[in-house]
Amino acid sequence: MAVPGPTHGSQPREYLKSVDIALLLIHILRDNGSLSVSKAAATLGVSPSTVHRSMAMLVYRGFATQSESRTYLRGPALTSSTLQPGVGQELINAVGPYMAAISAETKETCHLLVLSKNQCHFLHTVEGTQPVRVGIRRGQVMPAEKNSGGLIMLAEYSASELRALYPTVPDLEFDELRRILNRSRQRRFAINNGLYEHDVSAVGACLRNDLGDVLGALSVAIPTGRFRQVQRPCADVLLRHVRDINRRLASIRPLDIRKA
Repeated sequence: MAVPGPTHGSQPREYLKSVDIALLLIHILRDNGSLSVSKAAATLGVSPSTVHRSMAMLVYRGFATQSESRTYLRGPALTSSTLQPGVGQELINAVGPYMAAISAETKETCHLLVLSKNQCHFLHTVEGTQPVRVGIRRGQVMPAEKNSGGLIMLAEYSASELRALYPTVPDLEFDELRRILNRSRQRRFAINNGLYEHDVSAVGACLRNDLGDVLGALSVAIPTGRFRQVQRPCADVLLRHVRDINRRLASIRPLDIRKA
């Protein structure tokens, strides 16, 4: 018997339920962004062990990743950056050593992101050294309003530019986003307290050239369980290094992101 879900045409003669379950799990990840084993099992009417086995294969093939809280998120096969190969390499080369220094000093994971419309593309990651740490996000894409690097880059936009990026967001929600961005702009860094993954938080700061153009952002990503204790020290380390980085980036011009 087929698992409930969207179909196109008649059921194949050689129907494979295990394959159908895996494909439906991909649909759930694509549409919802995350899933838990128990909820997916209840939705599909199968056992948790069946979902576990299917998810293990999706992780293996890159359709899913397991977060620090052991829920599943979209994997690189569903969220891979559409940036052209080689885009951002000059920025990575310039910023990479500073990212390593930030990660060594904070012991947390450091990400380099660039903005395309209202999506953040993760270009590079230097993992922290803590036993429990945020993993590599390189190649993934996330909503800009849901992570600290995206928020601090969006803070550079005018109200009309923001509205063009978020035309369907209700006015009250849009005004709250603008308040968040204004606070981020005033303190020179943005905070993500579990906005996208509840177990991952971060602070983010802008990268600029000598003309004031936004080139990208760096974020220090921290497990939410210890975020409150280390948030301010990590932000201080990030801002101190970003001042030096921006001098290093003086002559670099914004990325040409054509396929994002």
